[in-house]
Order: sequence, then C-alpha cells, then structure tokens
Amino acid sequence: MAGHRTTPLAAITLHSALQSLAENTGGLFMTAFLVRQGVSQPMALTAFAGLVLTRFILRAGVLPLAIRLGLRQVLMIGIAVRALGYALLGFVHRVDGWMLAYVLAMGLGSVLYWTAWHGYNAAIASSGSRGRQVSLQQAATAVVSIVAPVIGGVIHDSLGPVAGFALIALIQLGAAWPLLAAPDARVAPQAELSAGVVRFARPIYCAEGLHSGAVNVVWNLALFVSLGERFGAFGGALALAGACAAGASLMVGRRVDAGHGRAMVPLAYGCAGLAVLAKAAAWHHPVAAVAATALGALVTPITQVALLAPMYAMARQSACPLRFAMATEAGWDLGCATACLLAAVALALGASFTGPILAGLVGVATVTLMLARWYARQPRTA
Repeated sequence: MAGHRTTPLAAITLHSALQSLAENTGGLFMTAFLVRQGVSQPMALTAFAGLVLTRFILRAGVLPLAIRLGLRQVLMIGIAVRALGYALLGFVHRVDGWMLAYVLAMGLGSVLYWTAWHGYNAAIASSGSRGRQVSLQQAATAVVSIVAPVIGGVIHDSLGPVAGFALIALIQLGAAWPLLAAPDARVAPQAELSAGVVRFARPIYCAEGLHSGAVNVVWNLALFVSLGERFGAFGGALALAGACAAGASLMVGRRVDAGHGRAMVPLAYGCAGLAVLAKAAAWHHPVAAVAATALGALVTPITQVALLAPMYAMARQSACPLRFAMATEAGWDLGCATACLLAAVALALGASFTGPILAGLVGVATVTLMLARWYARQPRTA
C-alpha cells in the first residue's frame, strides 16, 4: 500500500461525505418512516434491533470474502447491498415480508460495509495521522449532515416512499465512486490476533453500542414524536445538529495525533454524559428537544475521534485489522440492540423515552473508564 502514487485520505474523506449524505437522508429516517407508515413505536425499534442482530449473525462471512476480494471490494459490495435495502424500505407499510426483506438486506449490507470500513481505515492509516484521518471523516460527515436531513425531509414529504427511497438508494450507490481511486487493502489468509487486545476492546465497543443506541436510534424516534411526526421538522432539527457538529472534528484529531488523546477522553465523554441527561430531560418539549439534539451533535465528533483513534491503534496492534473488527464490533451490535430492545419493552409497557435514553449513561461511563485504562498503558506520545 505504501507504493501507491497518492494517499487515500482525499478519496476516503469524499466517500465519507457521500456515505453521510445517504445515511442522513435515508438511514436516520428509518424508525420515523416506519412509525409514519403505521408500525408501532416498539416494533419500529425492534426492527432496528433485528437489523443489528442480523449483522451480528452474518459477520463471520466477511472474512472469506475479504481474503478473496480485498477490503475495498467488500466495501463496494456492502454499498450495493445497502442500496438494495433502501429500495426495499420504500415498500414497507406494516410488519410484513417487505419489512423482513429490508431488515435482512440492510443488515447484510451494513455488516459487509462497516466491518470492512473499520478494517480498511485501520489498515491504511499511518500511525502519526490516525486522529487526523478520523477527524477529517467526521468533519466531512458533519458538513454534509447540515443539509442532508433537510433534503431527506423534503424527499420524504414530497415524494412517495418508493420513489423517495429509490433516490436515496442511488445516493448510496454514488458513495462507491471515490473508492475507485483509493488503494486496496489485502487481508492475509492466516493471522493470529492478540487475544489480550481483543478482550480489552470488546467491552468498549459493546458500551459504545449501548450509548449510541440510546442517544441516536432511540433518541431520533423520541425527537420525531416530539416534533409531531413531521419529516420536515425532524430533518430541520437534524440539520441544526449538523451545523453544530461541523466545527469540532479537526481540532480534536490534531490533539489526538499530538499526544493529547488521554486528555480528550474525559472531556469528550464528560460532554457525552451531559448530552444524555439533556436528551432524557428534553425529549417531550419540542424546543428543548431541538436544543438537546444540537448539543448531542456537537459532542458526537469529539467522542468519535476520541474513541476511533485508539481503536484503530488497537486494530493495528492486533496483527489483522479486519479480524480485529470482526472480533470486537459484534459487541457494538449487541450493545445497540440491547438499547433498542430495552426501549421497545419500556414503550410497550407504557413507559416514556426517559429511562431508555438514560441507559446511555452506562455506556458513557464504561467507555470512559476503559479508554482511560488504555491511554494509561501507552507511552506519552501514543
């Protein structure tokens, strides 16, 4: 990979922007769309849990594909299958075969894409620029997320479900284009992972999955309900959140690369804890909910850089970044599914969104403690 004429940083940053466009016009609207179609709130959250559990079940199939085709090709396949998933979502009107087809297709596409994506990022990053690489991707994602939810709101309000999600599927396919200029990353047929690193990383991913499920999946549905189940208002709130997030990423990445990663962990996840509390208190007040969404978006790039820079470092230490991702990211799926299922049960029993959102504090506390332990073991310049 070192012999490639150009670095992959520009290509993967552009890809991140296009992927964010698809995610913020389609993926973020998934549970909201199901509820608008008449699916109950608990069932919409259960469907999302089923999607991530499908990823958990199918993850072992990524390795033989990556060995045979390389990580870039697996990314391409994942993008194509995710596009199919978006197209299928437009046909869902209730709990039926179309919903099952969507859950299976998006689960398969997501496990191919995200497992290969994290392995690919870890494989191509130089040790001195991990923070910059992650932060550039987060910045690109944040900038796109300023306008993409508004576009998504217009799509879902003005086009029918079939045409709307077909358009989003085309956007998803377009995210593959920049990767044509990026180098491949091959996977060795045999590699022995560092068992200690894997055991250490698994609970971090699980805790982050619990946190993300509570403050993203569950929260987005709570926000949609708070705003009167209007796609335009929902997209506008997410766009405001993107504007708040756009300026935070680059500064944090530079601090990680400069050796200040250990100082960023308590700052990032301290702010994340405050965002969880704000969302738990604000979800049933529309104006406060929009403000809490903006606060959460401001925190997200900071936590992602603080988390992913050391996780990519662990992946590189483990002998095979893809195998490391496969062995550890299943924890994220279990954590996120747990958050969604807890919320589904709570709502079915007549409780509010407050308790399920507060469950994210468990994830915040766990990630903070685990990353602090990891940084304590590294040289001051790590």
